Amino acid sequence: MSKYKNLKRDFQELKEMVREVPGAADYLDGPEVAVGQMILARSMELGYDQQQLADLAGVTIEDVISIQAGLLHPNFGHSVQPDALAKIFRALKIIGVRPILDEEAVTYATY
Repeated sequence: MSKYKNLKRDFQELKEMVREVPGAADYLDGPEVAVGQMILARSMELGYDQQQLADLAGVTIEDVISIQAGLLHPNFGHSVQPDALAKIFRALKIIGVRPILDEEAVTYATY
């Protein structure tokens, strides 16, 4: 896993720079990117490249790429097979998602 250490650091630095672009922080903190990062991390943990994951899950490599990149947001115009996400979760043995809650944000939310 250490061979990805610099890649992860570089990506985090890039994300911080991109946050300065209007609207980028909301996107980067959104569910599409979170799910994509979770799938990418699990794939790397299991040693699968994108093609191997696509083959294992029975989806197209385009679906894997779009999901891992967080491009499922309607603004990007990407669509995937309706069951692609479920198939990828099964292939990676992801059986649930536990959200990280921002309690401070909830406290200040207005209704």
